Formats: sequence, C-alpha cells, structure tokens
Amino acid sequence: MWISQLDLTQWRNHEATRLLCPVGVTVLVGPNGQGKTNIVEAIRYLATLGSHRVAATAPLIRDGADNATVYGHLHHGDREVAAGITLKRQGSNDATVNGNRVKVSEIPRWVSTVMFAPEDAAIVRGEPTFRRAFMDELVLSGSPSMAAVFSDFERLVKQRNSLLKSLRSASRSADLSTLDAWTESFAQAAATIVAERVRYLRDVIPLVAKHYDNLAGGDQVAATYMPKGYVLEDTSREFITQSIVEALAAVRQDELDRGMTLIGPHRDDVGLTVEGKPARTHASQGETWSLALSLRLGMAAWIRENRPSGDPIMILDDVFAELDAMRREKLVGAITGYEQLIITTAVEEDLPLGLEGHRLDVREGVVTPR
Repeated sequence: MWISQLDLTQWRNHEATRLLCPVGVTVLVGPNGQGKTNIVEAIRYLATLGSHRVAATAPLIRDGADNATVYGHLHHGDREVAAGITLKRQGSNDATVNGNRVKVSEIPRWVSTVMFAPEDAAIVRGEPTFRRAFMDELVLSGSPSMAAVFSDFERLVKQRNSLLKSLRSASRSADLSTLDAWTESFAQAAATIVAERVRYLRDVIPLVAKHYDNLAGGDQVAATYMPKGYVLEDTSREFITQSIVEALAAVRQDELDRGMTLIGPHRDDVGLTVEGKPARTHASQGETWSLALSLRLGMAAWIRENRPSGDPIMILDDVFAELDAMRREKLVGAITGYEQLIITTAVEEDLPLGLEGHRLDVREGVVTPR
C-alpha cells in the first residue's frame, strides 16, 4: 500500500496543504515545530482514528476553525481508494470513501500504517496506558472492523461510569437492575477486545523476537497479557465475559463508592520481558529502543504477511535522532523493502547514508518540493 496524495485542511498548523508522494522514500525536512509530525500524524489518523500525541480531537483542529479534514488517495496494487475524515468541534465527525459517505469506523479498512516515533520508548518504559495503546493499534491493524468495537466500548465505559456516579448519590436501596444490564453489555465488548489483544500478541511476538535478535542480539523476548482484577484461564470470549462479570460483581461497592469502572481492558497491561527480565525496570536505553523498534517491525511484518492490502505505509517520525549509528543502519535494512517510507527529520545529517528519496521542505505549515 502507498499514499500518492494527502490533502489537509485546517489540520493543526496546516491551513491547506497538499502532499504528493511517490512510491519509495519521501523525506520531510524542517526545524522542529514547523508541521512535519502533523503531516504524518494525519496519515496515521486515517489508519487508527487516533493520534499518538493527544487523546482528544480538539487539538487536531486548527485554532479558529470549526473542523479539520484529512483526505488521502491510497493505492492497493492496481486499486485506488480515496478516503477522508472531517473532524468537528461540534457534532459527529464525517467520513467518505470514494465520495460516498460511510461510518468513521470504516476508514481503517482502507488505510494501513506503522509509525515509529520518539514516544515509542514509553511502550517499554512508560505507564500501562502506552502499552494499552500499542495493543489496540496492533488489534486495529490486523482487524480494522474492531474500530467499531473500540468506539462502542468507549461509549459503554462513559455511560456505565455516569450511571455509577448517579447511583453513588442514591440511597443504598436503589434499583441496580439498570447497572446489571450495562455491565453485561460492557463485559461482552470488553471480552472481545481482550480476546483480540491476546490473539495478536501471540501472533506478533515471534516476529518481534526475530527483529530484536537482528537489532540487539538475543531473541528471548516475551509478552504476557496482564488482566487487572480478573482471570484469563481461558481466552474464549465466553469465558472472558463471565470472568469480567464476576470480577465486577466483586468490586461493585468499590465502584459505587468511586463512581468509575474498575475492571476491563482500559485497566489492563502487558508485561514485556527481555532475557526473562521485566523490560520496564531492567532494559537499558539501547535495549529499550531495540525492543520498541522491534514491536513496530513485528507489527509491520505481520501486516505484510496477512492483510490483503500488503505492505503498510511505513512512517518514521524523527526517529533517527534517537538512535546510535548501528541501530540506524539496521533499522534502514529492515524497512527498505517496504513499498513506501515517509520520514521526517529536523536535520538531514541524522539520516543514514544511502537513504535517498523525494525531499520536501516543511516551514510554518507549508510544504515546498525541493
């Protein structure tokens, strides 16, 4: 897969930007804060319906504008697809595919990306929220239809939390039948997410270990899904649903006291280990970066092998500045076979030798071909 044209309107600091990209390597060059990352963030947004930098939609819309649009022309072999999203400050977002209005959750079906970014080190060393985000991106990259499940789950969490808050102020004899109904729906959606996370971790980790061996030497990399407050003796959706329902029943009073949902995939974690030791506490800086890169490379390899669209669009957002010379060269060796690479850099000297390609300057939200 590759993207030949990207149109941004009122996106971040891009008032109206058109980016034309060939197959192969495109390098966006410019000082920090000029809009390079905003461009690749937009491409990634089409694939994941989320930003790797912010959780809310509002920061993605240019100051003073009511909406922002990202529109891309994607190529899957001989097939061309035009997919776009309009984000709104008020009301529901819109999406189109080939000019036809579709649900926003349909867009990831047509766009596949893997982004490498400085923030990736937090997947290894940071808080659980970073690993949850990685797991969900992994699931979405393999099963784009899960976008609708993630959207439903977020809605269920908000509504269930709202109900818990209202019950917190009610009398002890309040009718809890409505909470039971919401709990059942919540548990079913939660179980679907957990089952998919476990499945994709199992499939991708061997590929991660292979890339880690290439980058750092040694392939003893493992990942263990870590549910919080419930058990995973069986990974069938039925078992997970029942396990979550039972766990929620056990913490019901605590949930009522705190007014929030305490069990579910929004609270889980994944344990990453290198040579049998927890990576979060024991990995050196070099090992951290090798593992973070390997997680992305493993995801890309899985997509290449299993998705009908073939290669994902590979995005490297100012990553080379974070790596030593050896890891730069090995990373380039691992990605140069992909159909399209889009790279951002503030300093061209950070690029490994021999990484040729189309160069574009980015200054104050304006893209200029060289």
